[in-house]
Amino acid sequence: MKTKLTITATAVAAALAFASGATLAAKAGTYKATAQGHNGPVTVDMTVDAAGKIAAVRVTDNKETVGIADAAIRILPENIVKHQSLGIDALTGATYSSKAILAAAKDCATQAGLDVAALLAPVAKTQGKVIRKKADVVVIGGGGAGLSAAVGAAEKNATDIVIEKTASLGGNTMRAGGGYNYADPVLEGRHEMTEGQKKMVRDMVAETPKSEAHKKLLDTVRAQFEAYEKSGAKGVFDSPEYHAIQTYKSGDYEADINLVYELCKLAPGTAKHLADMGFQWHDYSSQYVGALWPRSHDAANFKSGFGFIQTYEATIRDKHYPVEYLMQTRASELMMEGARVAGVKAVDADGNTIEIDATKGVVIASGGFGANVEMRMKYDKLWNGLLNEKFPTTNSPAITGDGIVMAEKIGADLVGMGYIQLLIGDPQTGVTSTLVGAGTSMYVNRDGKRFVNELERRDNLVKAILKQPKGDFFWLTTEANAQIDDKGLNKYGLKVEDLIRQGKIAKSDTIEGLAPFIGCDPAVLKKTVEEWREMCRTQKDPQFGRASFMEDVTLDKGPYYAVWRSPSVHHTMGGIRINTKAQVLDKSGNPIPGLWAAGEVTGGIHGKNRVGANAIPDALSFGRIAGIGAATAK
Repeated sequence: MKTKLTITATAVAAALAFASGATLAAKAGTYKATAQGHNGPVTVDMTVDAAGKIAAVRVTDNKETVGIADAAIRILPENIVKHQSLGIDALTGATYSSKAILAAAKDCATQAGLDVAALLAPVAKTQGKVIRKKADVVVIGGGGAGLSAAVGAAEKNATDIVIEKTASLGGNTMRAGGGYNYADPVLEGRHEMTEGQKKMVRDMVAETPKSEAHKKLLDTVRAQFEAYEKSGAKGVFDSPEYHAIQTYKSGDYEADINLVYELCKLAPGTAKHLADMGFQWHDYSSQYVGALWPRSHDAANFKSGFGFIQTYEATIRDKHYPVEYLMQTRASELMMEGARVAGVKAVDADGNTIEIDATKGVVIASGGFGANVEMRMKYDKLWNGLLNEKFPTTNSPAITGDGIVMAEKIGADLVGMGYIQLLIGDPQTGVTSTLVGAGTSMYVNRDGKRFVNELERRDNLVKAILKQPKGDFFWLTTEANAQIDDKGLNKYGLKVEDLIRQGKIAKSDTIEGLAPFIGCDPAVLKKTVEEWREMCRTQKDPQFGRASFMEDVTLDKGPYYAVWRSPSVHHTMGGIRINTKAQVLDKSGNPIPGLWAAGEVTGGIHGKNRVGANAIPDALSFGRIAGIGAATAK
């Protein structure tokens, strides 16, 4: 798109300063500098020509997260050269990487003798204009839910426009660990079911029903489990109905049970749809932090949540689906025709207003509000004012509740807004990526002692962690189960040696060797691990009542790792109220014509506490339902 520049007095002054000062003092050559990024150092080369102009900028080395930092690494150097300026905004969603690139470029400019003060003058914005577009379906948000919706709509021959306010697709799905829950008796059946797990099922089906729908699910699971026991099967029992009643209970019965059951029924089919698109699932199941049951699945051919995004992108590209992406474009308003949502108004990176007509429907898939401190503090009912600006988040900085605000303005009902989930993340940055191993491993506090059942629901884990000295803890794993690939990368694609160097992780050939990192008495830590090994052998936990100890958490052979962790804001369970067709509902419970929603922007599915590894099947399944619904709307 060609744009017309508006030349301001400031811009002219900056240009004159650059011409008269920067170019006269500059020394031609190539300069190198390094600045700290999100995951580690980012190195930039800058070439200055004989005329004192910046001829080239290149990021030569970095440890930033693939998929998240890619746009910053590509776009910022191009813009520095294009505008001959360092006064460029950081890219939303890759803030730390952007700042590192700009800081290193500034260092290079200083080395070259350029007038840095002039270079730092803000780049003049273009004159904003109104651009009009049209599509069958407009999707707000390019994360997992949004791309699933786009593919679902395109499969029904609808034209799509995806609005994404950052420079990269992916949203929080890209940052997720990649766990995806669905009931799979075959893979789960490879784990031997313990007496503790059997008791969990028996206790669950003996509960007093909360509603007729709940009673029906309990009766179904009771019959399923009786048949399982009569069969003499040894593997772990599961079904979509058991998945549903576990999820419902874990949210303290605050969710809409019809939405919960719909999620658990849809999840296996969505997993198959992903496989049909080329996504390769591991041939085993595991149990993510707070997942409650070993029904978590993840990718064999991708790291973390990156694979879901890559699969949708590749499908759209390879099948030539009519999907247009508007990147660095922020949706600001839902456009109405009477009572019907008829389109979306947005603003792009150049300040242009874009008005998009949606001839069939709009899907809001813009995520929750975990990175919006004001909204966290306004709505929180669980954490007593803890979630202020000092409290970190695992979320992308772009996850600020925009879709919720837009929907509420046109009469959408909101549900569960006070329910905010904390998860275990990096104590310094809040992210989940700086780890090795699995969260089902043993947790110890700074005294080197266990303090919780590691398989508990997430809110109970966090409450226990917050009571520990300094409000943090360490989980322990082994080399065999650290999930480190042959390139030395963890499951998120980060180099483990760097994480050790940064003090995120410690490694030792002996358990006692981890004690200095934890800050505990080596003898106490050794005794704790010996007790743990006995619990793994007996499958009994006299301390905290853990129901199972899977083979992958037995600390019987080194080298060993300790991972430093503490709570971060992770998921907002509240949001836009929808029905099982993903239609947005008004305050009277009626669908708002032309409007659907999916993913973390919605509420009513998880209640007070989200089960670990339920978010991705939620986003992708309801995203697909929303996209198909919008595309086939009359």
